[in-house]
Amino acid sequence: MAGHLSYFEFGTPDVAVASRFFAELFGWQVQAQEHGGSIDTGQATDGTTTVPGGLHRDPGPPQHYLYFAVDDIDAAMKRVIELGGEVEPMRPPTEQWGAFVECRDNQGLAFGLHLPPKPKD
Repeated sequence: MAGHLSYFEFGTPDVAVASRFFAELFGWQVQAQEHGGSIDTGQATDGTTTVPGGLHRDPGPPQHYLYFAVDDIDAAMKRVIELGGEVEPMRPPTEQWGAFVECRDNQGLAFGLHLPPKPKD
């Protein structure tokens, strides 16, 4: 299983406010819309692309999600359960973003699994 950080997302009551904050703090390029947006964190100092992110409107307490890459999302979800964790229903995958599923480890720590989309030829 890959396991590297693949995507992050912030849940926030006001997407526009969060967009401005992180753009000013880190210089991120944020494409904000009413209920969400995408975050381009730029490139690392070594020239590699950094982890992409997103924002979504969430009226509850602000939340964050860290998604870790997997090669086989069904096998990964099964393994989470075998290890005593919990798996939420998977969102329908998209061609642009792939598949995401929220999970909790055996102590209740929230994290996510991400099956990135297949590269286009």
